[in-house]
Amino acid sequence: MITGKLLGNKVLIEDKKSINKLKNKSYGTLEENKLYLGLVEAAYLVEKGKLEIEEGMDILNAARGEREFDIKFLVYKDLRERGLIVKTGFKYGTHFRVYRGSIEEHADYLVHVIDEKENFRSYEIIRTARMANTVNKKMILAFVDMENDITYIEVKRTRL
Repeated sequence: MITGKLLGNKVLIEDKKSINKLKNKSYGTLEENKLYLGLVEAAYLVEKGKLEIEEGMDILNAARGEREFDIKFLVYKDLRERGLIVKTGFKYGTHFRVYRGSIEEHADYLVHVIDEKENFRSYEIIRTARMANTVNKKMILAFVDMENDITYIEVKRTRL
């Protein structure tokens, strides 16, 4: 079992064997010989029984403070279970970058999660579609409904 330490909104992995095991499966971000997992990644690994958080540290309590954690977790889990590699999409203004193959290649998709019961603004869709077009990726909106079912919709920018 891999053990991690909760540090704010990340989970730190320091054991070299554990780092290699997780990196080989495209989890986390390596910085100065330490692996950092996002809360969604860490919660997924905890649920799968592959990661435990050091005693006295509650990842679910920390995760509740992260905006839209529950729906992001559902989409992350669904994408991972489809065999896709999922990384943060923060630098693109979306929730996730998604790879069909190796992370050595460019991401195939940008995925933005939307809670179906919340109002969303049309400019969100326009902004994400423009960004995806600019970086040559497919833009996917993941709508999560009240039953936690996920509907994926590809958004394309069209010029007339």
